[in-house]
Amino acid sequence: MEAFTSSLATIIFYAVAKESQISDGMFSSGMTSNIRGAATVAALVLPLILLYKLLWSRRRSTSNDETSDDNNCDSTSQLQPDSQLPLPTAQYFDPTDSSDLLPFPSVEYEVFLSFRGPDTRHQITDILFRFLVHLKIHTFKDDDELRTGEGIWPSLVKAIGQSKIYVPILSKSYAHSRWCLKELVEIVENMRQDKRRIVLPIFYMVDPRDVRHQTGPYRDAFREHEKNFDRQTIQNWKAALTTVGALKGWHVTHNDEQSKYADLVSDSIWSHLRRFYCTVETDELVAIDGHVEEVVKRLSLDFKDVTMVGLHGMGGIGFVSGSRFIVTSRDCKMLSRLNENKCKLYEVQALSPSHSVKLFSKHAFKKDYPPPDYEILSSDIVSTMGGLPLALEVVGSLLHREEKSIWEAKLKQLREVPEKHAIERLKISYDALEYEAKEIFLDIACFYIGRKKVKPFYMWNDCNFNPTININLLIQRSMVKIDQDGCRFQMHDQLRDMGREIVRRENIEYPWMRSRIWTVETAVELLHEKKGSEQVKAIEVTTPRPYTNLASECFVNLSSLRYFKAPPDAKLKGDFDNLLPNLRWLKMRYHRGRLGDDDHLINFHMKKLVILDLSGSDVCNDWGGWTHLKMANNLKTLNLSKCGRLTRLPELPQSGSLEVLDLSSYRWLKSTRDDELDIGKLRNLMVLRLPRACIKKITGGTIGTISKGLRELDVEECECENLAHVLADVGELQSLQILRTRSANWKQGTHQQVLTRRLAAGSIVDLPRLLELETLVVESCEYGLEIPTPGWKISKLKYLRLHEASRMWCSSGTNNNPGSNCRLPSALTRLHIICCTQLEWLPNLENMENLIELIIENCPMPREIQGLGSLKSLQTLQISDVANLRRLIPLLGCLLSSANKLQELCIQDCPRLAALSLITGSVATMPSSLQRLVITGCTSLLQERRWPVQIPNLSNFPRLRILHLKDMRIDGKQSVALEGLECLEELEALILGNLQPPVERLPSLSHMTKLMSIEIMDMPSLREIEGFGSLMSLFIVKLRNCSSLERLELSGLRKLRSLQIMDMPSLREIEGFASLKSLATLQLTDCTSLKMLDLSGLENLEVLDISRCPKLETVALSSLSNPGKLRSLEIMEMPSLREVEGLANLKSLQTLNLRGCTSLGNVTSLGTTLAVGNDKC
Repeated sequence: MEAFTSSLATIIFYAVAKESQISDGMFSSGMTSNIRGAATVAALVLPLILLYKLLWSRRRSTSNDETSDDNNCDSTSQLQPDSQLPLPTAQYFDPTDSSDLLPFPSVEYEVFLSFRGPDTRHQITDILFRFLVHLKIHTFKDDDELRTGEGIWPSLVKAIGQSKIYVPILSKSYAHSRWCLKELVEIVENMRQDKRRIVLPIFYMVDPRDVRHQTGPYRDAFREHEKNFDRQTIQNWKAALTTVGALKGWHVTHNDEQSKYADLVSDSIWSHLRRFYCTVETDELVAIDGHVEEVVKRLSLDFKDVTMVGLHGMGGIGFVSGSRFIVTSRDCKMLSRLNENKCKLYEVQALSPSHSVKLFSKHAFKKDYPPPDYEILSSDIVSTMGGLPLALEVVGSLLHREEKSIWEAKLKQLREVPEKHAIERLKISYDALEYEAKEIFLDIACFYIGRKKVKPFYMWNDCNFNPTININLLIQRSMVKIDQDGCRFQMHDQLRDMGREIVRRENIEYPWMRSRIWTVETAVELLHEKKGSEQVKAIEVTTPRPYTNLASECFVNLSSLRYFKAPPDAKLKGDFDNLLPNLRWLKMRYHRGRLGDDDHLINFHMKKLVILDLSGSDVCNDWGGWTHLKMANNLKTLNLSKCGRLTRLPELPQSGSLEVLDLSSYRWLKSTRDDELDIGKLRNLMVLRLPRACIKKITGGTIGTISKGLRELDVEECECENLAHVLADVGELQSLQILRTRSANWKQGTHQQVLTRRLAAGSIVDLPRLLELETLVVESCEYGLEIPTPGWKISKLKYLRLHEASRMWCSSGTNNNPGSNCRLPSALTRLHIICCTQLEWLPNLENMENLIELIIENCPMPREIQGLGSLKSLQTLQISDVANLRRLIPLLGCLLSSANKLQELCIQDCPRLAALSLITGSVATMPSSLQRLVITGCTSLLQERRWPVQIPNLSNFPRLRILHLKDMRIDGKQSVALEGLECLEELEALILGNLQPPVERLPSLSHMTKLMSIEIMDMPSLREIEGFGSLMSLFIVKLRNCSSLERLELSGLRKLRSLQIMDMPSLREIEGFASLKSLATLQLTDCTSLKMLDLSGLENLEVLDISRCPKLETVALSSLSNPGKLRSLEIMEMPSLREVEGLANLKSLQTLNLRGCTSLGNVTSLGTTLAVGNDKC
């Protein structure tokens, strides 16, 4: 009734408003009559609708236990609401408060909830809905439940079509409702038509197998439906249930789990929505072009002189890191001091009003411009922020989907802030947070920027800060960000400074009385002068101090301390009874101190401790904290990695609360091997790390039966004797994401035949059940591994590394082609097969559309790689030391099409590879993404009877940074090879060698201004290297066996550090030595025509090696600009050499070798520590 009354009032009000606008001359007389007519019709029709509504509601209230299909209309529930249902405890959010449930005005939904009302309406559905409303996620929940006829169906279809995410809550009687089944069919159809739409099912008190196969209560429901609906309808409903039942979702089995799962689902929904809104980051770039043009002008790209550009402006104006030649600062004077003449300044201006509105709207409305009724408010708010992008982003995010009254209140606050106080503007968003969100924000700003979010979550959750909800809220308001991997916190510098300024203002005069302390000086003053107070909540000291002993008296009055990261090499001692009652997180690298120090520690209670991190400590068996560890019933994370003095395991908490146990490199001393790890009570374990752990035995059961929720398992080089038994059922771990087993002890006491059927032995036949596994590393596998058939359905395995797996077999393969029917998981993005020396075949790669990186090394047997051409996402292909590989045609042609993203192509040491082509047709098909091209050691490509390697015009690879071509016959002109080489302006390394037919000249290298290394070898016909002297960025030059090269110009190589010239019999002249100011290493070998060597100008020469240059009679070391830097001098097999001038000036010389210099006179003034070798002097 109220909703319809409100609708009537709205329409009449709208008509009156239009009438008032008409009186102001805003509308024509024709429009006036139309609006009046609409208002009249509304006034007549809506009362009739209200009457119909009233009569219908009375009819519904008198009907009990109807058997109709209106699933949400039944007044009796099969499952009564649980009045004791645990709900989030944050003070600002009450899921039971219906006042928060007003939907946001919008024309598009983000989430559609499909549910059976009598089963879940007052339970998980309402809880989840309130969570989503709190996160301002626009959710369709069909509150009125007026499914009285087919007239409601079009509106449901429209809501489903508008939604991005679907959450079907599949309960026991869900299938009894035809409405629910019709919704599900529509949901599945929308998901199939648009792959971006996501279905997240919740299986509420029902077995997912019953949903998937329509058994149990779902079979009973369809027996009833078959009486009333045709076969096609029934088949459609069953197909939808089968599809959704096979999806990954959440299985709620107990009433007390509802709040927990609602939290998880809402977090997942928020994560998916973030991807919807942030798929194109450049979409949020506003007003960039103008700044780019101004900076480009100052770069003076047409000139070769070094140019420095300084960008300055207020913090938050838009500076980013990563540039190598642009200096940014808030201080213009600092930039001017760098170099007045060469530093060109540019002040980055604030955004213009129009650009400011656009950026603000992107965060406030998720589009470029505000709605008409918000235009004035938006402009007023934007005008108070001075064009500062960060403030526009933060305040816009704060006001997203807020009512106008909130906008007006924030506008008033902003107008009261002085124009230049950017932090005060940002603080408005902080002030709008509730207590728990403020605490989390300040913790991140002071301690956790750039750190993983997992550990703080444990602490915040135990403090009832609701981290899942509040982190999402901070992200939504642009106050906190998460990195691309979803692991670490990020925060803008201005927001960090604001957070720390808020803490500083808590007590400006006495810093040790602030809530958070992160400076060494303040922490030392607080602890050692015993100035603790209940205001202090967190202390972190990262710099070592001489104060290593922290007696219990240091912690008096720190009753609110919840996070303490002790100074490195510190230790606790004394009686801690009634101290630190709220400590949740302790991290310290315990220092044992000198022999005789008092290490007595008693009553160190850990009742509220959730994280204990003693990694890298000297803590021993007699540490006083172990007594209370077994009573730490709240402990979630225990890290004892690299505790080298600990020779036996402490007794773990009896409550089984541990979720993370890290014993990496436990017991380096290995004095005894009698430790046993009991995992029987670790039923909540999510991470178990035992690499290099010296543990005799693991007791308490197998890992698959004890820790169902295990996500990470690392047993690399673990010496446990019964490890194979403990991990026999690892395939049951459906939540496992990371598995590392390199060189683990599988063999003792286990039969070989059994090993081949287990993952623990290297066989991956059990992997179909490891649905969450993302990383699998199998190394040193003696018995090989079995690759499952196409039925293998690991949905999330992304990285597979097989190292030293002796062989591979597939039960479905044929004798002629054993790997033809074997498939790896299609979700793989990285596949490494290394040192599998007896491998005879590789799995077919045709289904690997997501593969980004493929590395095959030292696997001599495979003759071909099947399916290589279908790898559409491949970015890196490395094939090395595959001795029997014969074919890569036409597969490489498919890889090198412009539709692919190939960045690195490396083929090395494949001696039987007989043919190779990098041309797929027209020039337009070549990928511009290629950055590294290496083809070397494929000696069969040199044979004349083979087809030459077809190298395309290299200008098609403008991003190429590394080019290495060696040992091949190339298809090109005899005198000039590698067409387009001169266009590779991004090239950083060039290696060419043994190219046939003989190459006389290379294209000009003068445009390769970024080239840092060049190596040319075994090219005896090469007569000229054009543009060599222009390579100003060169660091390394190596020339060998270029026997036709007579002259070398080095005058422009000012950055050159290493020069090696070997086996160059025609080389007569080397010009430009004087300009090699940076040269540190010079090697000249077998340059039989070289008569002169001018070393003047070499200021930094450290190593000089000259051998077998028979025409060189004098080496004038006295001409060195700084002979004192020379450390090593070797002049060998030079029978004509008569004099080495300036030996007495070589003050730093450590090595001198003059072997085979038979004409050399006396060598005097050698240092006492000098090693001299000259057997024929």
